[in-house]
Amino acid sequence: MRRSIPRRFEHCRAIGLSAALFALLTLCPAGCPTSDTSDGTASGMDGGSTFDQATPVAFNDAGATTFTDTIATSSDIDLFDLGKLAPGDRVRIDVQATSADLDPVAALFDQRDYVHAFNDDRVPDASNLNPLIDVTIRGAEGNYLLGVASFPATNTTGPYRVSVQITRGGGDATPQPQTVFLNWQGGSSIVLENVGTFDLAPFDAASVGFPGRTAAMKQRVQQIAADRYAGFNLLLLNSDDNAEPTTPHSTVYFGGASDAAFAISEQIDTHNADHNDDSIIFTEGFPGSFRHTPTFEEMATAIGNTTAHEIGHLLGLVHTRDCDELMDTNCGNDSILVAQSFGLGPLDDSVFPLGFQNAPELIGWIIGLTGG
Repeated sequence: MRRSIPRRFEHCRAIGLSAALFALLTLCPAGCPTSDTSDGTASGMDGGSTFDQATPVAFNDAGATTFTDTIATSSDIDLFDLGKLAPGDRVRIDVQATSADLDPVAALFDQRDYVHAFNDDRVPDASNLNPLIDVTIRGAEGNYLLGVASFPATNTTGPYRVSVQITRGGGDATPQPQTVFLNWQGGSSIVLENVGTFDLAPFDAASVGFPGRTAAMKQRVQQIAADRYAGFNLLLLNSDDNAEPTTPHSTVYFGGASDAAFAISEQIDTHNADHNDDSIIFTEGFPGSFRHTPTFEEMATAIGNTTAHEIGHLLGLVHTRDCDELMDTNCGNDSILVAQSFGLGPLDDSVFPLGFQNAPELIGWIIGLTGG
C-alpha cells in the first residue's frame, strides 16, 4: 500500500494572465512546468509531490533536457515524468546540488511506482554527494518517473540542477550472471573499498556459540544463501571447496564485529555495474544480539539471511520495510532468525519517502534466471 504523502501547496508565479488561467496554473495538479526552449532546457521546474502529480519534462530532438528545482524543506519530494521509455533505452540522470547545503538522492521509478534504479552518491567513497544514475531500461515499456529528495535525516535543503540524456536503444539489457565467493578462511589486511581494512581469523562456529560445529555451520549458511537465490543465475563458491575465481566475482568475508551493523558492503551497486565488489558479515557480533539465545538453525538462518541481503546490495538492491522481505532494515534483530525471501516491499524511509522495490524482478533483470 502506498504511503500517503501530503501534497505541497506551492504556487507557480504568474503575471498578466486571465483570472481563469491564473487559477488553473496556481493549482498545478501535476506540478508546474515552465516553458521549454529549443535546446531542451528549462528553469524553475516544480516537481510534483506524488507519483500521480509528477511534472512532465520536455526533451529536445536529441533526447536531452536540463532543468532546475529546489528542495524547499527536508521533507520535500520532487517527482518528474520522463515520458515513455522502452527496454534497451539508456537513461543518464545527473543531479547536481547548486548550493553547498543540499545532499540529494535520486531514484528512477516505472509507472507502477517500482524503483528501477537508485543513487545517493555518485562515487562510493562519498567524495561527491551528488547522485548519478546511468542505466539501461530493463522493464516494460511505459512512463518512467524521476524522484529527487534530500538524503534522509540530513535535513538539508537547497536548489539543484538535473540533466537527463535518453538514448533510444543505446543500452544493453542482457542479464549478466554473477559469481560470489564465500571466504571463510579470513586473512590479514583485507581491504573493503569505502569501508576499511580488516584482519580476520578463519571462521570458527565457536565465535557464534557453537563450538565443534564449524563445518556444519558453514555448509548450512551457504545452503540458506543459495536457497534465497534459487532460480537466479548466481553461482556461490566457497574457500573450503573451491579456489578463488580468476574471473570477475564478488567476495563475502565472515568474521569480526561491529557496534553498528551485522554486515556492510562496499556499495549499493546499481544494476550490478561492478562485478568485483565485496561485503563482510560481522559474525562475531551476532551472539547476544537477540532476545533469546538462538538455536543452531536460527543462527545459521540469521547469517544466511544477512549474506543474501548483502549480496543484494552488491546487485543494486536497496532497503525495504517489510519484515518478511530480505532487504528489510526496519523490523529488529529477531526478524532475521526466521526465513526471509526476496519480494515486493515498500522502500524504507532511509532510502526514499515513496515507492516500492520488486526484488525478484530486479534480480532477474540483472543476473538472469537459470535456464533462461
